[in-house]
Amino acid sequence: MRKLKVFYAGDLHGGETAFRKFTNAGAFYKADLVIFGGDFTGKMVVPIVEKSGVYTCTYYGSTVKVKKAKDLPDLERNLRNAGFYPLIISEGELNKLNEEDAERIIKEMQMEVLEQWIKLADERFKAVGIPCVIIPGSVDDYYLDEILNSGNYVQNGDGKIINVNGIEILSIGGSKPSVFKYPREFSEEEFAEKINKLAAQVKDMKKCIFNIHIPPFDTDLDLGTLYDDDLKPVLDGDSLATAPAGSKAVREAIEKYQPLLSLHGHVHESRGITTLGKTICINAGTDYDQGLLRGALIDISVDGNVSYTLTAG
Repeated sequence: MRKLKVFYAGDLHGGETAFRKFTNAGAFYKADLVIFGGDFTGKMVVPIVEKSGVYTCTYYGSTVKVKKAKDLPDLERNLRNAGFYPLIISEGELNKLNEEDAERIIKEMQMEVLEQWIKLADERFKAVGIPCVIIPGSVDDYYLDEILNSGNYVQNGDGKIINVNGIEILSIGGSKPSVFKYPREFSEEEFAEKINKLAAQVKDMKKCIFNIHIPPFDTDLDLGTLYDDDLKPVLDGDSLATAPAGSKAVREAIEKYQPLLSLHGHVHESRGITTLGKTICINAGTDYDQGLLRGALIDISVDGNVSYTLTAG
């Protein structure tokens, strides 16, 4: 095994500025390998509604009005940077939309943006000669798989073992079931089966990186806000209640197989580093809607020692 520098990030949820930073991060940090931990897509279309020549949209609880069409690109850019999909539409057209139309529009927008992203990532990582392994997250629907697999240089590692310079990368996207009912959710039993199947193919766990979207259960990496069945945050006195949101199957697998390193995302607010046995586990966190790229830079020495830094920029 040769010395290897790895840059990891995830959970960019449609945030344009954060993703563009990600495509440049490999060269910026002089990495030998870049890994993306899932959740490419944004979660919401924001209509920019035209009425009598005035364009109005509401997001983050605020209403923005644009009186000149030439100023619309700035508004669209702000929405894209925050992880939204802007839709310019007249009031009359908006009122005619039904639920099927809404589902079709968000699907088309997710696909359009992801196609642009994979193409951009392909171009930039190929230009600097840095391999990039990606996986889908919990919000990345299955109709996006064809696009995720379309890269010529960027590799979708989901459900695979990919070898880069003597390091084996075991990758699994998705999360466990939640009140949000995300498109890509699996039971704990399914997760255990997926991990065990791939782990049986790993030649040397001392040279293996787990790239699993959901973090291990009840660690410093999975403490998230608790939501009720109506998708409302649960209060604990004057504060938001929190609870472990990770996977027991993932934790059991890390403890059993003891890979060199285990990389995770999913729980945005639980950025941190912990160890399970000899395995170093990292959740890089995210602030994609602020245009900030949070990540982790990991140095793996020739003898297998691991050093790490959490990054932001």
